[in-house]
Amino acid sequence: MTMISVVVPLYNEEAIVTRNLQIIAREAESENHTLEVIAVNDGSTDGTWAQICSAAASDSRIRGVNFTRNFGKEAAILAGLMEARGDAVIVIDADLQHPPALIPEMIGLWKSGFPVVEAVKASRGREGLASGLFARAFYTLFHRLSELDIAGHSDFKLLDRAVVQTYINLPERNRFFRGLIHWAGFRSAHIPFEVAERDVGGSKWNKLKLLKYAVNNITMFSSFPLKSITWLGALMFILGGIVGAMSLIQKAEGSALDGFTTVNLLIIMTSSILMVSLGIIGHYLSRIYDEIKGRPPFVRVSHEKDVR
Repeated sequence: MTMISVVVPLYNEEAIVTRNLQIIAREAESENHTLEVIAVNDGSTDGTWAQICSAAASDSRIRGVNFTRNFGKEAAILAGLMEARGDAVIVIDADLQHPPALIPEMIGLWKSGFPVVEAVKASRGREGLASGLFARAFYTLFHRLSELDIAGHSDFKLLDRAVVQTYINLPERNRFFRGLIHWAGFRSAHIPFEVAERDVGGSKWNKLKLLKYAVNNITMFSSFPLKSITWLGALMFILGGIVGAMSLIQKAEGSALDGFTTVNLLIIMTSSILMVSLGIIGHYLSRIYDEIKGRPPFVRVSHEKDVR
């Protein structure tokens, strides 16, 4: 019989984990397939792991994976995909902002021949103006630089076993799940959904984390920031040539040269561009350094055998 796996990344979700895992399992259950729910504890500092252990002890469909520390959501998704045994794997957030009621429809589309079923946000729910503007700016910039349009996409997806294996086999240590799945190019179906409100707690993402996440993902898929350094250098060369030509003309005409302010501005501009350029190069070098170290994307301290 067909098996469906559901991967649920969790970080400090003690208040909702038991109830929401049961809700997700209930929506995904069917007499037409067997089910496993893989709860990945991403180094929570509260009682999330204890709640996962309790849920797994009372429900044989639930399995747990526990990290030694917080490695991030991308690592938690990867660990869940590696642990999953299903013919199809669904990734869903634990807070139910991704509606589990869509799971049967996703499974139906998969059975009709779509190896990827994407749940796409029809709206972003109740978020602040700054967050909404930031999200739109990120997706627009990401699309223009990477030529991948993932606007509205979320981590709520169903993946066929072949897609899961392709994703697991990718060599990158640093990953962007929704971007890489879209990049892989498998035939996909889209289901729109409204982002539900969290009934307990709030987002674990602050503005600084979101900015870092955006920069990492853009540079992961595009070398444009590096190439832009060449264009900035060419622009400064042209400006320098213009200023130099004007100075020579003034000198030839016997005009008094008052270039102190101009020289200062050029020095400040050049220094600023150099520092920004070094920062861009340094960011790419740090990513290369992370990759060539070859460290695993996560370290697992416990798995489902420890929660029985």
